[in-house]
Amino acid sequence: MAEESKAKRRATLTRESILEAALRLCSPEGGGQLTFSRLGKELGADPTAVYRHFRDKDELILALTDLTVQEGVKLARAALPDGPSDDWRAWLTVTARSVRNSYLARPAVAVLAAARTTASPAETSSVEELISVLHRAGLPVIAAAECYRQLLDLTLAMTQYTAAFSSLDPATQAKDEAAWAVKYRMLQERDFPLLHKSAERLTELFRNDEEVFELILATFLDGIAIRIERARGIRGGVD
Repeated sequence: MAEESKAKRRATLTRESILEAALRLCSPEGGGQLTFSRLGKELGADPTAVYRHFRDKDELILALTDLTVQEGVKLARAALPDGPSDDWRAWLTVTARSVRNSYLARPAVAVLAAARTTASPAETSSVEELISVLHRAGLPVIAAAECYRQLLDLTLAMTQYTAAFSSLDPATQAKDEAAWAVKYRMLQERDFPLLHKSAERLTELFRNDEEVFELILATFLDGIAIRIERARGIRGGVD
């Protein structure tokens, strides 16, 4: 009877059910760790059954990346239902936040997959859209593409950073927190006058990755605004 039940589970195993189980494992509630052993246990099947649908773990990770990208696009669409507009800053802000939130819902995916490229329809259409938004704002196509890449990299880098810290055990996290909250505050003003003056603010920002991300994003977008104004000025000066 046990063998019959196991065979039945293998038979009903699908690519979609495997991905759903993998996403659950990658969430904080699921433990945030993805292995074929844990995946098999989550599915109630032998781990080797997963190989019938995915060649290896890398193929599974790319599929999870694609799902996460799709979710990020949906979040952006929901925030700006009318689609890309002339407000390039709002569109880039919403996109960056949506990408970050979709990955952080499953930290393990962020650690494993945020640096991967799928070239899926969701990904390529999003890239085209962002370049288009920046191009319409006044940047030449190549400059717009460069700014898209920078936005993506800073968003994913900060997201991986946050996800990686969240995967550390509580004792290690507490040790890092103590370094900011205690050791930096103990630095002598005569030796570190600027650190002494800013230690309280640095401690506030410790692990407040959301605020740090928003600060970085705002600074980056201010830089794009300058590039757009320069591009418009050059274009306007051409006879």
